[in-house]
Amino acid sequence: MTADPVPLDMEGVGETLDWRSLLPVFVVVSIYAAGMAAVLPVLPFHVREAGGSPLALGVVIATEAFCQFASAPFLGQLSDRFGRKRILLASQLIGAISLVLLASAGSVAFIVLARAIFGLTAGNLSAAMAYVADRSSAASRRQAIGILTGSVGLGGIVGAGISGLLSDTSLTTPIYTALALTLVAAAVTFLVMDDRRTARLAEAAVEGEKVSLRAILDSAAVRILIVVMLCHFFAYGLYVSQMPVFLAETFVWNGHAFTAKELSYLIMADGAINILVQLFLLGWLGAFMTERNLILLIFLLACSGFVIAANAGTIPVLALAVLCISTGDALAKPTYLAALSVHVSSARQGIVIGGAQSLVAAADVVSPVFGGLILSHALYDAWIGAAVAIALAGAVIALARLS
Repeated sequence: MTADPVPLDMEGVGETLDWRSLLPVFVVVSIYAAGMAAVLPVLPFHVREAGGSPLALGVVIATEAFCQFASAPFLGQLSDRFGRKRILLASQLIGAISLVLLASAGSVAFIVLARAIFGLTAGNLSAAMAYVADRSSAASRRQAIGILTGSVGLGGIVGAGISGLLSDTSLTTPIYTALALTLVAAAVTFLVMDDRRTARLAEAAVEGEKVSLRAILDSAAVRILIVVMLCHFFAYGLYVSQMPVFLAETFVWNGHAFTAKELSYLIMADGAINILVQLFLLGWLGAFMTERNLILLIFLLACSGFVIAANAGTIPVLALAVLCISTGDALAKPTYLAALSVHVSSARQGIVIGGAQSLVAAADVVSPVFGGLILSHALYDAWIGAAVAIALAGAVIALARLS
């Protein structure tokens, strides 16, 4: 990178993963992700049933992302101060309230409100990642974060499968199932997770240390990483937020239109790819690829997948597009977050990871609305072209500025 990392206070943490302390958080995020994945396949159709357009779906997604943007750094800093467990538990309980509201929503306005409340709690992943960072060394952190996001993928498979089975019953049945899973995750968090190490790190923090996002951005390496990361997630958000609309309007296979059930299958495939990539491929690639080359590979996979998806006329071609895009996205988050986390002290993992999550959410605020505006005019080529152009810009910056 372009700047030396800040030394970390990792006393007591070895080079290998401490599975005994990390396993509870892997289980919690997997259960919670299953609940969230159960909602995603039915959400676009829930909006449509309430009378919403593609632009309305973009507004729903953007509202959730904006609330996450606002809350993620705050939740991260609170987890530094009060502990990861308390913030995770509070977020899960508020998330359960949002699901109750979503299931009972009869208009787009109430759906927006429900997802806004959920967005305020979605920064809990920052607390989970900070929990993992507390218990891993700099050398093992990318692997640890990769396994955490792999746990999210595993939950995504289960949740999407549940949604596919239950969506024929009604669009609200998967939402109530998500509510039950969220409450189970809260119970596991309360009963199993241990937050004592976080408390010791907070007590050991240097008094008066700068913890604002502005202070973190003083590092040139962090600034460049964030710009590159934003290019990736803006392009990915532009694509993935409107992909259900695009496929519902253009993709027909053997006379069968694209529905919530088919979307649940794609989400299951995405989850499976995430698990395989983060448990196996990420470590293998990291052994012989530099960080910059790994980032360039991520952008290459994303651009290839966007172009293939735009021209997919059969299931095998669509599956190839999903493979490329999901592989790139699975590599992205562990790579970016692990690189960022080594630039701050151990007691400040929550604020830096929360800040990064917030900036990614900022991209997610704009990209769904932008994509919705484009697809509202049926400009499919312009939609894919914009995603590819933004991803290419990120690749050029990475190539030019990352050493």
